[in-house]
Amino acid sequence: MKKLILLICCAVIFLTACAYDRGIILFNTQPITKENALSDQKVFTAGSRVYYLFIAPKRMENDYIRVQIFKMTEDAPWGGNEIVRTKDYRLMKDERYYHTDYFTLYETGRYVMQVFSVNNLMHPLSIGDFYVK
Repeated sequence: MKKLILLICCAVIFLTACAYDRGIILFNTQPITKENALSDQKVFTAGSRVYYLFIAPKRMENDYIRVQIFKMTEDAPWGGNEIVRTKDYRLMKDERYYHTDYFTLYETGRYVMQVFSVNNLMHPLSIGDFYVK
């Protein structure tokens, strides 16, 4: 009987654990269109534009999202992450499922991009990584 109760408790804990829906981030060297959306790239040259497309896991009800880019490095404090860029974007009515834009980075290294809802800055909606050579 004790084993059965322990098994049920473990099943309840594992099956009701918090799971966050994650969207996806696609990167490209050209502006993203429906023809090249599936040709995701991960390596970019320094000084070139990095175009991205963030696709939300579900319809975003808030008006703003925050896009944060940080560099993975051994020189930075707090575990090797150096925040390079953070920007808030206002979502238009027709952009409730996606957001697209571009940025330029001039230093080589491994970078990680996170997209947050401004209502919940603890759990990103999506995470994607790429390299600048």
